[in-house]
Amino acid sequence: MTGEWHRPSLGKRLKIRSMVTMAGEVLPFFWPMRNFIHHNPLHGLEHLPFEQAVAEASHLFHAQGYLKRTDYQRLMERGSIEPEVVQELVAEFVADWLAKHDSTDDRELAQLLQRCLEAMLTRMSQPAPGDDVPAPQEVLAGMRRNP
Repeated sequence: MTGEWHRPSLGKRLKIRSMVTMAGEVLPFFWPMRNFIHHNPLHGLEHLPFEQAVAEASHLFHAQGYLKRTDYQRLMERGSIEPEVVQELVAEFVADWLAKHDSTDDRELAQLLQRCLEAMLTRMSQPAPGDDVPAPQEVLAGMRRNP
């Protein structure tokens, strides 16, 4: 009977289907999002602001909403994230922050904030859980490192 195919019994087929289903349950559906996917993990949360939707989805799915800072830094080193884009986004954030704090005409403060934030994002490691904001010495050391 070489070359003949025999259909497995119903019990065998159900066992295989059950094993495949169980194996699929250990795989996360879409977290973390490092690549394009077809499913929107924020589906049903579109009515919320983006940051709030990510926080809610992280809570619901027991997932990490963003990559670690070191992952973003690696992507920057590889050229997947352009430093100019980070600089533009930080500048936008600083401008918004200064506007909220009535300091829009303080160029020195704006430049210092920009340099501090860029150093924290691109040259400092991820803070440990429970850590407060970095100490001034840590920020200065990060600012002195070469980009």
